[in-house]
This record gives sequence, C-alpha cells and structure tokens, in this order.
Amino acid sequence: MNGSNLGERMVAVSFGDVMRRLMAERGVSLRALARQVPCNAGYLSKVSRDLKRPSEDVAARLDDILGAGGALLAAHAPAPVPDSDPDAARLLYVERHPMRIDAVVVDGLAATLASQRRLEDVVGSAAVVEAAAAHLGIVLRLLRDARGPQARRLAAVASEASQFNGWLNTSIGAHDKAGPLYDQALRLGMQAGDEDLAATALSMRGHLAWAIGEYGTMAGLSEAAAGMAAAVGTRTVATQQHGRALALLGEREAALRAIGEAEEMFACGQGGQDDPDGLYFYGAELLTMQRGLILAYLGEHQVAADVIDTGLARLPEAIRDSGWIAWYRAHGARARAAAGEVDAAAAALLKTLPVVDATGSVKARAEIVSAWRQMARRWPGRSCVVELGEALRRR
Repeated sequence: MNGSNLGERMVAVSFGDVMRRLMAERGVSLRALARQVPCNAGYLSKVSRDLKRPSEDVAARLDDILGAGGALLAAHAPAPVPDSDPDAARLLYVERHPMRIDAVVVDGLAATLASQRRLEDVVGSAAVVEAAAAHLGIVLRLLRDARGPQARRLAAVASEASQFNGWLNTSIGAHDKAGPLYDQALRLGMQAGDEDLAATALSMRGHLAWAIGEYGTMAGLSEAAAGMAAAVGTRTVATQQHGRALALLGEREAALRAIGEAEEMFACGQGGQDDPDGLYFYGAELLTMQRGLILAYLGEHQVAADVIDTGLARLPEAIRDSGWIAWYRAHGARARAAAGEVDAAAAALLKTLPVVDATGSVKARAEIVSAWRQMARRWPGRSCVVELGEALRRR
C-alpha cells in the first residue's frame, strides 16, 4: 500500500461527515451519544471530526444507536487492498522502522487500548492485565525512536496505556507495580504536551494513595491534579477525589464544598470534548455515587446508601455489572447496614456476588467480606447474615 492510495482512501469516505449528519437529523448531542455507546465524549468528538478512527465495535454501536442502517459501517470499512494483511504488515514494518510511524498505526494502537478498557468492564482487571502490559510494551518500543509529527500522539497513547496498566494493577492489589506506571504516565503526558493526561496521572496516583490508606497524600495529589487539569471531566474527577480525601480526614465542610464544586463544574461543562479517552466511563451518575461515598465517610449512612443507589440505577447498562461498579454496590450495601437495614444490605451483597465471580474483582470481594464481618458482629444470628456468610465460604 503506498502513501497516495492511503490518502485517496481517507478522502473518499468520511465517517465523521456521516456521523455528524445523522446526529443533526436525530437531534442527538455528543454527550448523550457518548453515554449510550458508552465512551468518552472527547473521543467521540474527535471521531465526528475524523481526527480519530473508531474501532469496528464502536462504529457498529454508533450505527445502531443513530439508526444508520449500515451507512456508518460502510463509511468505516476500509477499501480493498492487495495486501493479505495490511494492518499486521504495517505494524511489523514500523516496529522495525520506528521513525516512519504513521497516523494509521497510532490510531490502531489507540483503538486497541480503547477495546481493552471496555473488555475490562466486562471480564475484570485480572483477565486483561497481561494483554494490556504487552500492548504497552509495543507502544513504548515504538516511541523510543519515533520522530516526526506522530511522535507526540504516540507519547499520548503511551501515557494513557501506562495509566490503564496502573489502574489494572491497583485493581488486582499489585500496588507496588501501579506506582511506577502512574509516574511513567505523568512523564509521558508531559512529553506529549497534554496537561490533562498529566493531571489524570496525578489523579490516579491519588487514587492509589486512597487504596493504600494514605489519605493526606491522596488529598495533596488530587488537589494538584485539579489545579493542572484544563478539561472539565479531568478537573471534576480530581476535585471529587479531593473531596473524598477531605471526608476521610474528617474535614466535613471542606469535603462537602469540594463535591459541590465538582458537581457544578461538571454540570456547566460543555461536552467534555477535550478530556482524555480514558474518561469514557465518567458521567453524572458516577459523580452522584461519589457524593454518596463522601456522605458515608462522614457517617451519614442512610442518606449515603440512598444516594449511591440513585447513581447505580442511572448507570448505562453496558457498565452496570463491571467489577469496579460492584465495589460501589458493596459500599452502598455496607452503608445501608450501618444505617440498620440489615436485610436490604445482605440482599444487595448477595446480588453483587455473581458480578464479583464473573469479573474477579479483588477490591469488590474485599469490600463484601468486610461488610459481612461488620454485620456478623452486630447481628450474629440473623438469617440473612448467616446466608451471606455461607455464600462467601462457598466461593
């Protein structure tokens, strides 16, 4: 495949043109469309302007949501080429000649990362971590000697892939591996000239501090990330996380003020079009659940449980049974138990166990076990608590 043929292919059909026309005809906004896919509105904005090529799965989902009748899939399909496997040949070539990396390869690496993120939502972190590490290794090898206009874009993909690998290792409890990955994501985000990628890395370092109980560090890193971020979603995530840290440190008024600021900035944001692709999952529902966490940390258990359940009920169906969402379900049930609603809490935890089994979520299981132990101490002979304990022992 020569360069002129590639250019002809890219000009001949515009996925973005078809997508924008359908959105206008259906009266659908980017943020509303992103919630249905689900994906990040910033990623979708770039797809609609032909700055990113969507994966085949995303193209099919958009075709279905917008009622395109195959028009988007047709626009997405590449023209026939004589090579038996041109994408594999291109990747092999640029691995051997990294200075000649092109936009198609960078798009492909970004699409692989996006697919791994959505796969993790379904099968859990443990099932994805090995493949994600291999993908990151390829990106870093290509970046080492890359030059030219695509080098900065490749650094951005490397930053996001490092952040994703950090998240996976945090989720499976490999905290010693997660820290260096987040530090690498920060450096690569700065190398890419993207302050929001750098801010996301700082914010995720703060998340790691939360996971290991270093709440002062969590507060400081989250505040720094919020100050660095330019995009609405990135700044919102860091601000709410700062609020959670303050709640854990017992600073009630400051914590409530921080979550209020996060909610206001998110509500006033204009589509989140500049957020990193990794924030595809973030929406008002998750922000509601995080307010619930803050209330639980502050001891307002009944209200906290109701707020978390409200957020859970509004989540897109595609991520409702993710392993990381299972942790929120368990924490909401724990708050309900602390409020004295033991039967409802036990029922919610029993309902969450199959999701934990399917995704292998270490963090969610630990939260369920912790909640059960607290319930067993308070209601040792209650039948629902006994049933939950037996269900845990069978696993």
